Amino acid sequence: MHPLTLRFTDPALERHYHDARLGYRFNASRISLLAGIVAWLGFTALDSFTIRDPSMPLFYLRLAAAAGMLVMLVVISRLKPGRWIEPLGQATLALNIGLFVLGMGAMTEVSLPYFTPASNFTMAAVMSFALAGMTFIEGACLALLAFAGFFLSVTVLWPTPTLSLAYQAAWMLTITAFAAIGFYFLDRTQRIAWLRQLDLIGAQEQIRSLLHNVLPPSIAERKLAGESPIADSFQQASLLFADVVGFTPLSSRFSSTEVVNMLNDLYDRFDRIVDRLGLEKIKTIGDCYMVAGGLPEPSPEHLERLTRAALEMQAEAAKVRAPDGTALALRIGMHTGPVTAGVIGRAKFAFDVWGDTVNTASRMERQGVPNAIRVTDEVRNALADRYAFEGPELVDVKGKGPTQVWTLVSER
Repeated sequence: MHPLTLRFTDPALERHYHDARLGYRFNASRISLLAGIVAWLGFTALDSFTIRDPSMPLFYLRLAAAAGMLVMLVVISRLKPGRWIEPLGQATLALNIGLFVLGMGAMTEVSLPYFTPASNFTMAAVMSFALAGMTFIEGACLALLAFAGFFLSVTVLWPTPTLSLAYQAAWMLTITAFAAIGFYFLDRTQRIAWLRQLDLIGAQEQIRSLLHNVLPPSIAERKLAGESPIADSFQQASLLFADVVGFTPLSSRFSSTEVVNMLNDLYDRFDRIVDRLGLEKIKTIGDCYMVAGGLPEPSPEHLERLTRAALEMQAEAAKVRAPDGTALALRIGMHTGPVTAGVIGRAKFAFDVWGDTVNTASRMERQGVPNAIRVTDEVRNALADRYAFEGPELVDVKGKGPTQVWTLVSER
């Protein structure tokens, strides 16, 4: 920021700042026009009831000034804020200073003791900083114009003795300087506050981006809003667990880097499938990949999408090779039913799912066989008209006892 003009050294940043203040300047210009109308009409009425300056040009000048500002107020009130408001605000104040000069020339000696050049143009100089949402440098330029009007009035229109002129100029300079100093620090503070707001917005966007990478967007927004804990119930959702067969002996035979690279390739393929089908990746635990359908946004097609994902994941896993070149085999388990999903705790946020449906889906995977997709009666009954199944087979499921399970074969 330049120490005198307060303009940002980066032109793009300066333009951005002006664009950000357009709404404020638009409102400030309307208020300044309204104030101008009241002032011109007020002084006209005051003159008519007290001084009664006989100058008709002065009377009509004041009425014309009030009418012109009223027209401008009506016009800009019907327009949308734009960069045009900046030169218009500057031109309006410059025009008022010019009207002050014309008014000084039009009035008679009757008004001179009451409307002195010093009082008129001191008001104009102070208004240059206070009205129309000016920046400091804009106000300073208009204040110089007001000083030019003052010196024109006291030297040409109403010649003033040198000593009186010096005192009037000193008072005007002092009052304007105080106004300028105050506005300088106000403009500087506003610019610094705006920069800090930009930093805050940038930090919020980074936080939002990071949260969106680990949480579903709707859940991330609720978390940013301060909601805690987040726990939503879903009457119908579907869960899938996929596990690499023989991962433990595989890990013992190869380096951790080779194993991680293999899993990264596999999970990258799974992520693309999940994203394309509008499902929600819940988490990975070692070689186990967990996916949900129908949450956090309910979907009537959640189970069919998850089933399609299971078949595609099985096909993609066959394309991934272990470090020794052998193909990977998956066990996949699926179940559907009611769940609770959300985010709990204060640190390391993670969107998770709880309930018996989750446990059952996990046990379908554990009871499965290589390159097979094991599902429950609920899944088979819901998809029997669209997918082919083998079974049923009665297996002993931990915590449930003998349970009827099916093997998903293909789409019909």
